[in-house]
Amino acid sequence: MPAATVSSLPVDPAAIALLPGCDFADTFAVTVPQAVEAPAVAAMAFATPPDWVSALMGVRNAVMGRLGYKTAKLRMGFPVLSSAPDQVLMGLDDGHLDFRAVVRVERAAHGESRITLTTLVKRHNTLGRVYLGVIMPFHKLIVRSMLARLAARLHNGG
Repeated sequence: MPAATVSSLPVDPAAIALLPGCDFADTFAVTVPQAVEAPAVAAMAFATPPDWVSALMGVRNAVMGRLGYKTAKLRMGFPVLSSAPDQVLMGLDDGHLDFRAVVRVERAAHGESRITLTTLVKRHNTLGRVYLGVIMPFHKLIVRSMLARLAARLHNGG
């Protein structure tokens, strides 16, 4: 099986509206060969991150926890703010920034589904700007890796 192609897409304005004042947003997508629903793929994508992602989140949580900010495990540990068959909205609000992850599923041709993961951030202060700058290279790798792993699992029957 060839590796899934994860693409960067323009961010849907409807997604940006989910976090008023958003000052950073990106969207990545992958197509899978079957019909799926957003709650199931969101749970699958966030349930078992690669070990290297868990290690990075551990470092992030240790540093940010010492500074008095919220910590979260990279699993469906991001609070689910809303859920529907075609979209799951997760997020956290904190002193340095507010964060949203939007998992959306659109039906594609021939029974396929396009899964998008949009990240939205509203930075509140200098720490929020510095934090986003530091994590950005990792963020893009993490999102691409999560979507590629998700597509591989779905291609192999879940």
